[in-house]
Amino acid sequence: MSEPMWKSTSEEAYSLVSGDRQSTYNHPAVDYSRVAQLFDALTGIELSLRETVAFMLCVKLSRIGNALHQDFPASVVRDSIVDLAGYGDCLFAVWEAETEDALDDILDDVLDDFDDR
Repeated sequence: MSEPMWKSTSEEAYSLVSGDRQSTYNHPAVDYSRVAQLFDALTGIELSLRETVAFMLCVKLSRIGNALHQDFPASVVRDSIVDLAGYGDCLFAVWEAETEDALDDILDDVLDDFDDR
């Protein structure tokens, strides 16, 4: 196998999200629950976990758009691209956690109904 032509931003993002940042800030569902609460306290606008992470994706897309407009070199915009990939991974983790929680709630309801019979 030949050497890659560039250092993967998605691999770097995954190592950050699942490593240092997760050990510091916890699972993205926990971390972005705090962010959503702070956003609500500051603005009075209640965001879901998915909307909170999607908002962070928008921040990075805005920065990348600015970099494109100003024709920044790749080295300058690389950090925002790594962050964008990381927020995409966080969005999936949050979405998956919410789906699993919803399925657990449905299963609990079904089992409760069964126990009541």
